[in-house]
Amino acid sequence: MTPVGAGGGGTCRRRLVAAARPYCAGHRSSAAPPYVPLVLLHVSVVVRIGADLAASHPLREPALHGQRGRPRPVRRPHRPRGDAPRRRPRPRPRSPDVTTLPASLPAFSAGHGRRRGASPFGAAAPSIVLALGYLLALLVWLAFGDALPGGRWFSVHLFTLGVLTNLVLTFSEHFGRTVTRTVGERPAWWPLITNAGILGVLVGLPSGRRWLLVAGATTLTVSVFVAYWRIRRMRHAAVGARFGWIARVYERAHGAFIHGAILGALLGSGVLTGRWYGAGRIAHLHANILGWGGLTLLATLVFFGPTMARTRIEEGADARAARWLRPGATGLSAAVLLLLLTGLVGWGGTAARLASAAAVAVYALAATVVCVPVARAVARAPRRTAAQPLVWSVAVAFPLVAWVDAAVLATGTWRWLDAVGAAALTAVLAQAVIATLVYLAPMLRGRSTGAREVITRRLEVGARTRAAVLALGATAVTVAAARVAVGLPLVALGWTLLAATVVATLATALWPIRSPGGIPQPGSAVRGDGR
Repeated sequence: MTPVGAGGGGTCRRRLVAAARPYCAGHRSSAAPPYVPLVLLHVSVVVRIGADLAASHPLREPALHGQRGRPRPVRRPHRPRGDAPRRRPRPRPRSPDVTTLPASLPAFSAGHGRRRGASPFGAAAPSIVLALGYLLALLVWLAFGDALPGGRWFSVHLFTLGVLTNLVLTFSEHFGRTVTRTVGERPAWWPLITNAGILGVLVGLPSGRRWLLVAGATTLTVSVFVAYWRIRRMRHAAVGARFGWIARVYERAHGAFIHGAILGALLGSGVLTGRWYGAGRIAHLHANILGWGGLTLLATLVFFGPTMARTRIEEGADARAARWLRPGATGLSAAVLLLLLTGLVGWGGTAARLASAAAVAVYALAATVVCVPVARAVARAPRRTAAQPLVWSVAVAFPLVAWVDAAVLATGTWRWLDAVGAAALTAVLAQAVIATLVYLAPMLRGRSTGAREVITRRLEVGARTRAAVLALGATAVTVAAARVAVGLPLVALGWTLLAATVVATLATALWPIRSPGGIPQPGSAVRGDGR
């Protein structure tokens, strides 16, 4: 695909209206792309990974003087059986009304100051940091889109490759090992290889360096294929795993990415032209969004969605999901191939379009079977968490987007396809990404129980308001992409609301913890009932 030139300057409204143009409508600019922040981001991640590798080697404690090997365990002194054990005197009861904490106690009481071990998601930290960097770069593009190279193609792939691919790879690896009961983690340097390929694609096509584009796409595809092979080996080695079918769905999602990468290479190299270019673009859209992101989200939402809402999975929901996700993934694979055949002229293209609509309907039915129990369980959760409204919104929006997509394909009204893509990116995948980051923020940032509670309480404040604003922004962007209310500034309103919600959530999660409010301090007086 040869990008088309884009002029610089323009008002904020003109810059944001460019986001409503058709998918993959690229731009070309002779100016050098400002990729210095991304390079600095990768350098910082390299430093962090090196520090993690250096800290992963356990230090051996030195032996005592005159002793070789490990120190001998300390034995308790022998007490004859006839001697009665000494009893410790009972402490004198204090007043139940007021209790004064001595100054010798730590800063947090009742275990709040206890140093927590490594987070179970600690291995995913480098990929999460990189995803946040790409997300911030996307926000910068939304503000200065006309002045930056790459155009709309660059903004879409900042999210699908930079944000989505990093998170899908790291969480499919983590949960794949969890459901198959496989110990260990992937090598710490693996995200660097993946992001080298991502940078090659993001820099190569807008700058016109075809060799860099080919090298980046090849590196990224090989990285995803190796991840697919690891998950497949873990699933084959697992015995009696209840959620082993989730690893199989992850394999199908990785296969969808490889199909989408091949189609993207054909589009970018100019092999597909004319009617075949439009058909290949639609197939590429379905393979990456509904396959790479959608299948991974559906398989993870079954058990991780209720977990983020602090509730239990609905009884029988996992069995129904396992039974329906397999034909749903097969239907999506068939739909991608059939959508490519819609480039045929005459009755052949019409038959391929109707058959692809039926295949996407099978996928939509599988999404409904998965999401409806999750939405019910999350809505009935006894405790309101920060991620709960976002998870519920994702579980409601996903089936709607899938069924509307099937209806668009069945009727052949291609003008609505941009709106379907915008809804899938903003109302489904973007909300799922934010919900996951909100749930993991206390575990990744808090180094003690009290610190994690402070971050959790911060994120719970205004959680419903942020979710409502995010849903409103996604709705505005979707309506603007459908080109229904042309006179209204829906594009600027939608992207402004989305950007404001993302910035507010990140600021709340990353704000320094200076004073742990609500936690007793040394020398303070607390009531006997804990208040």
